[in-house]
Amino acid sequence: MYSKGSNLKDWAFLVPQESMNTWAVILDDPNPIHLDANAAKQVGLGDKTINQGPANIAYILNMIEENFPNSRILKMNNKMTDSVLEGDLVTVSGQISEIKAEGDQFIASCSIKLTVGEDKIAVLSEIDVLFERSQ
Repeated sequence: MYSKGSNLKDWAFLVPQESMNTWAVILDDPNPIHLDANAAKQVGLGDKTINQGPANIAYILNMIEENFPNSRILKMNNKMTDSVLEGDLVTVSGQISEIKAEGDQFIASCSIKLTVGEDKIAVLSEIDVLFERSQ
């Protein structure tokens, strides 16, 4: 089912302010740029609130879980390249860059990107995923 060069199924999410409010509580992160558009504007970050970085990584994890149910992440490296704002539609997409068999398990090395709209890349990730042969 999986092979080198295979595209993974995209995962998309519209980022509401309510989600950022919840993440602020979970992360104990009262930074006003996540909660108040005026605060973001005052520090020169635009007219909308800014999504928390860990939330963006969670979207990537959701995509991995959807593509590799019951898998285990062995390694994950993330590079945040731009902001995700309130009301943005994010899409997480990716491709298998390498796959190795290890007995009845496989390790898929994946190149992942989280984009906003058509071409704004907010996060780049390299992830190694361990999964069972039966998937």
